[in-house]
Amino acid sequence: MNKYFTLLKNNVFRIKNLSLYLLASIISGVLAVLFNPFLAANLSSTDYSIIGYYASFASLFTPILNFSLISFYVRKYFKIPEDKRQLTLDTIITTLLLWGAISTLLILVLFFIYCSIAKVELPFFPFAIMSVTQLFFNNFLLLYQVECRMRSEAKRYFNITMSASLITILLSIILVIALKFGAVGRMSAMLLSSVCIGIFAIKKLRSKFRLDKSILKEAVSFGWPVSCTYIIQYFLVGIDLALLEPRHDVSNMGLYAIAISIAGYLSIFYTALAQTFEPDIYKAVAQYNYKKIFYIEFLIVSILLVIILIFVLFAKPVIALLTANRYTNAYHFARILSIGVVSTYLMAAIEGIINAFGFTKVCLINKIIGSTMAIGIYYYLINSYGFYGGAWGRVVAPLLVFIIGCISLVLLKNRIKTMHYAERKN
Repeated sequence: MNKYFTLLKNNVFRIKNLSLYLLASIISGVLAVLFNPFLAANLSSTDYSIIGYYASFASLFTPILNFSLISFYVRKYFKIPEDKRQLTLDTIITTLLLWGAISTLLILVLFFIYCSIAKVELPFFPFAIMSVTQLFFNNFLLLYQVECRMRSEAKRYFNITMSASLITILLSIILVIALKFGAVGRMSAMLLSSVCIGIFAIKKLRSKFRLDKSILKEAVSFGWPVSCTYIIQYFLVGIDLALLEPRHDVSNMGLYAIAISIAGYLSIFYTALAQTFEPDIYKAVAQYNYKKIFYIEFLIVSILLVIILIFVLFAKPVIALLTANRYTNAYHFARILSIGVVSTYLMAAIEGIINAFGFTKVCLINKIIGSTMAIGIYYYLINSYGFYGGAWGRVVAPLLVFIIGCISLVLLKNRIKTMHYAERKN
């Protein structure tokens, strides 16, 4: 018994941080869930279709906007000398601002051309502009959160996460509920929140705007295959809405978008768990501690499975409550999509491990193979089963990448051993 008390005493700081990380995500999620019935009472199926459609492109646009510079910072953090960390951070912030501004314009032009060619019936202006601009500013919130986690400053992480959530809700109350602006109001609330938090994060993180060529070169070398990997992820967990939109079924599209957003609430749990244990996973990879990596991932997946099972059992009354009884039928899609939360995490986990070992190009190849197979699966499932097929596609597609990733790690076993031996020798 004394052994356990000693263990607990020695890990008080870690437990406190874990609690704050989890609380930040859980409280934000709970607030979003509690607020959802008020949104549902003031948003139509068309509003949900618009919001869901443009939100689905986040996985395609975000890695273009940030070029995976944030992932580079996470991977290099414990290997960067402390006196060079601020220079690295300043270089990343400056690059995110310069490249982000250019890529935002480029994305909007190409996206407009795509919508015109594909004859997308949902309005492009102002929704596309709001969606892409929000993603641009969200990068600085993500960087701030990463910095907090790496420094084990859980209180700062909690404050920034809660602030972002509360500002979005407050603005939504004004723009959606009070002023009845529908999709415009909801997307404006999310945009204004990301702008406020993004500017705050930039001011807090940077010492001055500067670029170090050697750091930038290394970041770009690391980032381009990672970015390509995440861009390809759109074809695994985002392309379904683009393929479903030509059906022009606004009613089911709205229900499908609602189900995706509710499944997104469930992903909050895995995001919280993953972010909490992220430093431990990277340390375990750096130490080649395979058992620790397995135990951490097993723990996260086990917790997720329990949460998903509970949701599947009570999906109908839960969604009836969350949508003020207006969109209860979304539970059919939500049950399937909730299972996809687990498969998406498995995909992200195996990719994170492979990237942490430094095999970024392997991740890219895996994603290319997996996405090529996934596109065919989506086409078949959607053509055969419509919106249900799209939901099952979100379950199957990430599992393909996970399986391919596991096979890759087995094949890379000898190279990893060689790396470990070389590092120990040095």
